[in-house]
Amino acid sequence: MAKQAMAGELRTLVYFRRTVKEVDSEGSAHQREETVFHDSQGREQAVHCKWVNAHGSEVFTAMQLKLRQPAKLTMRYSPRIVPTLLVYKGKDPVPYEVVSVDDVEDRHCWLEVTVQRKEAAR
Repeated sequence: MAKQAMAGELRTLVYFRRTVKEVDSEGSAHQREETVFHDSQGREQAVHCKWVNAHGSEVFTAMQLKLRQPAKLTMRYSPRIVPTLLVYKGKDPVPYEVVSVDDVEDRHCWLEVTVQRKEAAR
C-alpha cells in the first residue's frame, strides 16, 4: 500500500463542513455551513488525520498552480469526504478548501486529501 499513516501520526484534528445555499421567503440567497461528521446529539465531531504542509519542490509547484498554503491530509477512508467540502484545522477560523480526494489504491482504507487555504473573492 503506497500511502498510509501510523496511528500516532493521526494527531491533527480537522472539521469538515459543507456549504448549503438557501433562499429565504423574501427571495434573498444565503449560505450556511453544516457539519459533515456529528454525534447523535448533533454536535460536530473532529476527524483525526496526518497533516503535512507543502515543502521542498512542492512549494514551487504550488506557486505555479497558484495554490495558497497547500497541504496534504492522510486519513481513514470515508465516503462523506468529497471535493466540495471546507476543512477547518483545529480551532483555525479560516477554512481550507478541498482540491482533490484520492482513495488510495481504491481500497477504501485510506484517503489522501489535498487542500488549500480559502480566500475571499476580490
